[in-house]
Amino acid sequence: MLLLDAAVHLFACVNKNLLMLRRVSKCLLMPLLASCYMLFAREPSSYVIAAILFGFAGDLILLFRPRKWAFPAGILAFAAGHAFYIVSFIRRFSVTPPWYMLAIFGGIILASAATLLRYLWKGLPKKLRPPSFLYMMIIGTMASCAVLFSFYSVSAHRWLSAVGGLLFIASDTMLSIDAFHHPIRHRSILVMSTYIAAQVLIVSALAFN
Repeated sequence: MLLLDAAVHLFACVNKNLLMLRRVSKCLLMPLLASCYMLFAREPSSYVIAAILFGFAGDLILLFRPRKWAFPAGILAFAAGHAFYIVSFIRRFSVTPPWYMLAIFGGIILASAATLLRYLWKGLPKKLRPPSFLYMMIIGTMASCAVLFSFYSVSAHRWLSAVGGLLFIASDTMLSIDAFHHPIRHRSILVMSTYIAAQVLIVSALAFN
């Protein structure tokens, strides 16, 4: 059902006349993913379920754009979801990563967030600049934990988390550029395909750990 809904949603993203179908199918994505996780996970975690449900909340809230409250509220919901993913990854490390790896990833996160913020600076409303930078740091931390999980976990499917984390960053970066810098052609299909893949890969890595 999840794959079918994802296919329907991406088809609706291509066709502008299927707005209602796109909205309905989008709202079904995360509940279906949560159902699959609870069905197939060896030991379902409340942290992972919370991360998925906050993703659902973010999806739902962003349907209300361009209302002013929608974007910051969506950021808050997705940030909470990332925080739960971060906890989920850290709890599953088989060994603690060495300090220099943490320092390297910390530097990459800070530099990447600062670079993207500078790129979006002129088009980003002043009130959104601090929370946007904070969100960039949070999603960067989540993606870094996903990559570290692929190195410091015993799961046979750990590599899925690294790909998923990077795809999540790609999806949100495209969404931000389209919203605050310049329009991106085929934005809907690009953003949603990478977003769906990211969520599925991350959850799969955590489910079969």
